[in-house]
Amino acid sequence: MYTGISDQPVALGAERDRDTNIAGNIEPLNQARNTLEAVHLVHMGARAALVCQLTGLTKKVVGGLYPPLTGMPSPPGQVPFTDTWYLKSNQRLLHANVVWHLFQHLEQTGRSAASVLIHVYEAYLEIVDAPLLTLTRAFFVPRLVSINAWCEQACDHCDISYIGPLSHDGSICPACAEYFNHRCRSCGTAMEYHRAGRRKAVCSGCYKKQSRIRKHLKTRVTNGFP
Repeated sequence: MYTGISDQPVALGAERDRDTNIAGNIEPLNQARNTLEAVHLVHMGARAALVCQLTGLTKKVVGGLYPPLTGMPSPPGQVPFTDTWYLKSNQRLLHANVVWHLFQHLEQTGRSAASVLIHVYEAYLEIVDAPLLTLTRAFFVPRLVSINAWCEQACDHCDISYIGPLSHDGSICPACAEYFNHRCRSCGTAMEYHRAGRRKAVCSGCYKKQSRIRKHLKTRVTNGFP
C-alpha cells in the first residue's frame, strides 16, 4: 500500500554509503601503489629522502625497505641543490638534456611523480650506451628549470631547443659545444686536440685570415679612412 513517503532519502543514504566505501577502498590501493613504486625506486638506487618525497611514505616505512631489498641501509648523501656537477663537461649537459626531453614527454601522461621518474630513467638507460647520470641526478634536471637556474633556449648554430644556464657568449647547445671543441668555428675544419693550454676556437688558416683583416682595418683607421 502506498504510504506517501518518498524513497529519495533512502536512495541518497545508499549513495553516500557507496561513495564512502569507494573512498575507503581507494586509500589501500594508493598505499599499495606507493609501496610498489618505492620498492622500484629502491632497486634503482634511490636514496630514502627521495623515495619519501616522491611516494609520500614515511621515513620509517621507506627505511625498512632497504635491508630486505638491498642488504644494506639507504645510500648516504643529499639531493643536489646546484648545477655545478652538470657544468663540468658537455657530455653531462648533453645527458641532462636527454633526460629533460623525456620528462617533457612523460609528464603529460598523468602518471605519478614517482612513476614518471622511473620511466624516464629506464628510458634513459635504454637510449645511452654509457649513462653518466644517476637516478638522483636525473631527478634534479627538471628542478633546475623550475627554480630558474636553467632555462629553455635555442642554439645559435643548430637552432634546436635545449636547456642550460644563460651564457654571455651566446646560446650554444652541448652537442654543438662538443662538436666545436674539435672543429674550427669559422670553417668547420677538424683541428688537432691538445689537452694542455687554452683550446683554440678557429684553425690556423682562419686565424691568419682574421688577423690580416683586423690589421687592414686598423691601418685604414690610422690613415683616416672610414
